[in-house]
Amino acid sequence: MSETIIRAYRYALDPTGAQVEILHRYATASRCGFNFALGMKIAVYERWCRGRDRLVAEGMDKAEANKKAPKVRVPNRNRTQAYWRETRGQGFIGPLREGQEPRQPFAWWEGVNNRAYYTAFEDADTAWKNWLDSLAGRRPPMGFPRFKRRGGTRESFRIVHSLKNPDIRFEGPRRLRIPGGGGQPAFTIRLHQSPRELTGLIDSGHAIVTSLTVSRHGHRWHASVLARVEQELPVRPTRRQQAAGRVGVDLGVKTVLALSDPLTLQRGQAPVLAVDNPRLLQNTARKLARAQRVMARRFVKGAAQQSKGYEEAKAKAAKLQALLSARRATSQHLVTKRLVEQYAEVALESLNTKGMTRSAKGTADKPGKNVRQKAGLNRAVLDVGFAEINRQIEYKARWHAVTVVRVPTFFPSSKRCHRCGWIDTGQTLADRVFHCQACGMVIDRDANAARNIKNHATPVRP
Repeated sequence: MSETIIRAYRYALDPTGAQVEILHRYATASRCGFNFALGMKIAVYERWCRGRDRLVAEGMDKAEANKKAPKVRVPNRNRTQAYWRETRGQGFIGPLREGQEPRQPFAWWEGVNNRAYYTAFEDADTAWKNWLDSLAGRRPPMGFPRFKRRGGTRESFRIVHSLKNPDIRFEGPRRLRIPGGGGQPAFTIRLHQSPRELTGLIDSGHAIVTSLTVSRHGHRWHASVLARVEQELPVRPTRRQQAAGRVGVDLGVKTVLALSDPLTLQRGQAPVLAVDNPRLLQNTARKLARAQRVMARRFVKGAAQQSKGYEEAKAKAAKLQALLSARRATSQHLVTKRLVEQYAEVALESLNTKGMTRSAKGTADKPGKNVRQKAGLNRAVLDVGFAEINRQIEYKARWHAVTVVRVPTFFPSSKRCHRCGWIDTGQTLADRVFHCQACGMVIDRDANAARNIKNHATPVRP
């Protein structure tokens, strides 16, 4: 069955020193464009707040004042873009402080393709809409949109592909063309990986590039090419998958995956029933803490520009974080891909990761207990990435005609005997071996949970 899906192809870049400066300029333009659009929205919102506060000061109820406050029109991307075209290049507007000289605004749009900050205007619209939806209860709660601070946000920019003038393309075996603008000519950057898979789909007419996102992760720049791919998706699992049937998966900290049935991770290796936790964060914690202490010592509060030593320490800490993230992603993609390739059904738990990793500090009146231990458990859960593993299994299952089934959130998978159904109500997290007092079975706690998940999971309703 042929279906059009959106896929992202990520490549590590190998830019020259001059090209790094260009990428920094593009990322700065995107950040400033987002702040420009968000500043316009906040100015209009504050005007509405002043009108509402006047009604509240006159004695009106706040809920009623919210409805009767003077209406304002929050500028969208088109209005922001039109206002920017009218005002760019103008001098400093506003009263000058004593001794302050008139100055020109920072020309963040010069030497940059205009689509880099047009997409930033769209991102500001998305952030504003998400906040409004959270207030209305249409999505989980989120805070008020914030400005992107220089040095405090990830450097990135996005360029939407133009169908009329396709200027985002691959040139040669390992080169990606990034469009120029504003006096900056287009340039090509060498890739560390071969884009043969994507270029083959493009040349055959089965893929169309829609956008390009370039971002910096620690010491490395990456390009994520988003493409609309026409792909042949299987209607049913393969015979081998159907013969394997269903596998139960229990996510944990001691073992990342405990399985009800064996899984082959690498060709030529013996199948495994459990995937050990590599404890990537724990193995990197000492080096990362040392780098962050050096960075904190070299930081000068209130300085307009930090020292070269601080920037070097910051780059070292960022490199360690990027390597940690890359290793975690590699291990997650490996196990999720093997699961959907070898089984027709994958049974999982419906986990509330946000609730599981909530802090145990409590309040000043009712302080929590075992706060340090709970914080360590939270770090371990987040290091494994329960939510990311679930997300990857969900979207990869569609590509292999695999069905994802689940057990409810509070299903006692580790406390219930998978053979007779007896439930051990006194079991704690410290009990790593399950002893059934009804049938006498003795089994590893996680293995028992995986088999319970396999036996009792049901299809999830859309």
